[in-house]
Amino acid sequence: MSKNDINFKNEELKVKFNFRVACLILGKEKILLQKSSENDYYSLIGGRVKYFEDTKEALIRELKEETGVLISQDEAKLIDIVENFFIYDNTKIHELLFIYKVSNNAKLMSINNFKTLDKDTSVNLWINISELNKYKIMPSIVKDIINNDKINHEIIKDY
Repeated sequence: MSKNDINFKNEELKVKFNFRVACLILGKEKILLQKSSENDYYSLIGGRVKYFEDTKEALIRELKEETGVLISQDEAKLIDIVENFFIYDNTKIHELLFIYKVSNNAKLMSINNFKTLDKDTSVNLWINISELNKYKIMPSIVKDIINNDKINHEIIKDY
């Protein structure tokens, strides 16, 4: 976490706000997900938006930092904006999440089950879309937006 990331925490109230981006990466009937050894779930690759950075710039930066692959602006399409409310580590989280979709990027598709470059405890894994029900994936709407190509707005309250 950088001091330029847009997030706020109130220790006294045990609440936190995050402004994040994530990427739904699809290719050949598979989805690229990230798994941290610290958590029991899989998630989309992404991270926090920095001050004065638009969400697409943040997504491109995060993908480069975590996978080593630089995508173009044209490859990323905004498909969902999620207001996500949940509890993590005894803290109530309010998260604003912009989800972009990238499909059939040859460089990303050529990498198989690799360690996340900027996180020692995480790996990136290609998972068959037909087997997604076997996995716990966060946010929970990931399974529902795979075939989506238009912008949606979701509010998820998981507490």
